Amino acid sequence: MKYNFLKIEYPQDIKEIQSWIKKNREIDSAVFKSAGKIVENVKKNGDSALIKYCKQFDGMEVSDIRELAVNTSELLKAFKDVPAEFPRLVRALNESYANLMKFHKSQLKKESGQWFINPQKGAKLGQVINPVEKVGLYIPGGRYLYPSSVLMSAVPAILAGVKKIVVCTPPQKDGSVNDILLYLFAKLEINKVYRIGGAHAVAALAYGTESIEKVDKIVGPGNIYVTAAKKMVFGTVGIDSLAGPSEITIIADDQADPSFVAADLLSQSEHDTDAKSILLATNKKIAENTVTEIYKQTDDLCRIYGSRFNSNLVYESLKKNCRIIVNKDLNFLIEACNIIAPEHLELMLSDYWTVLKSIRNAGAIFLGSYTPVAAGDYICGTNHVIPTGGNAKFSSPLGVYDFYKRSSVAYYSYDVLKKEKKHIETLSDFENLLAHNNSIKVRFKNNYKES
Repeated sequence: MKYNFLKIEYPQDIKEIQSWIKKNREIDSAVFKSAGKIVENVKKNGDSALIKYCKQFDGMEVSDIRELAVNTSELLKAFKDVPAEFPRLVRALNESYANLMKFHKSQLKKESGQWFINPQKGAKLGQVINPVEKVGLYIPGGRYLYPSSVLMSAVPAILAGVKKIVVCTPPQKDGSVNDILLYLFAKLEINKVYRIGGAHAVAALAYGTESIEKVDKIVGPGNIYVTAAKKMVFGTVGIDSLAGPSEITIIADDQADPSFVAADLLSQSEHDTDAKSILLATNKKIAENTVTEIYKQTDDLCRIYGSRFNSNLVYESLKKNCRIIVNKDLNFLIEACNIIAPEHLELMLSDYWTVLKSIRNAGAIFLGSYTPVAAGDYICGTNHVIPTGGNAKFSSPLGVYDFYKRSSVAYYSYDVLKKEKKHIETLSDFENLLAHNNSIKVRFKNNYKES
């Protein structure tokens, strides 16, 4: 089949990059409006609203939300049956689990814990940390199943010491939760699992209903409606980041293999029609050959996998959101990448270690020709729950740090407060916070002093 929907662009001014990125970054107002109605209805009406949306969006007709809870017998059965039925898959999941544990345990060792300093005699300042108590994991479903997202979301939470984990995941067409997911929930000892997806699941976790307990933080990737809902409930609960739809940017020079570049752009395009795939190439030849390879590999995937390969989705994603950009100035491409702030960044370059030093904004970075995003998605141990939509400028991949909250601690003796008294009074008087001022003065009226 002949294609011609991918065009090569040659921007010379970085403002061109800024312009089209700005146009493609905002969540559509119609999505916000739709998700907002759902969130507000669940917030106001609890279970009754949830039952309505579970029927409308999840195809689950129930009279009681508790009917949507996965019971212990389902988890135990899957834990017993799945290893025998899917031995290769379980071995792969166990390898992924082991690598995630190694990476996140190392991350945990680097996470700053409790500490104190004595800046002067009679004063003690420091920090204590505690895990978030209740966390909601959103595990995507619907078009695809994501057992890898169960591991990515749960492992750092468990290592951080989160006491309560609640899962919401869309049911399959028959109303069940896939046995592979059930196996992992049992393996990870997560027993609060609900067959609920979409914005209504996020709202239920954020506000609580008669049947579902409110959590303190919601983590996990999702579609555009899940992302919009997470943005709306932030402040009522914490969120990890706005993770979804998926993105990849590849910076490639002469040494890059166009077949690798094309394969990795396609790998992100198959996630969602809103997924974004961008090539930043240093010359026209690599760009042209990549485009040719994208068309060729798309046909190959259709031929090899037939209906299993969702070609219509991939075509739409590529037509809407694939950009092929050429500029011979590598520094221009690096700056363009920092403006894009992609979820996934691949550096298919002859000197990727040097370029890495100039990358300021990217969620997950993959170096060289043999570290595709798929390695990070599944097995290498880094986390695949990563900020999208430019949020890598201020957010990080999911990690153990997302499940801790820090409390500052301060102690002043009588003598230290007496010494600093005049400065506090001066500042509070200037800001016209007179009760603040009084809270210092009152402590010295009767010369009260700790024993």
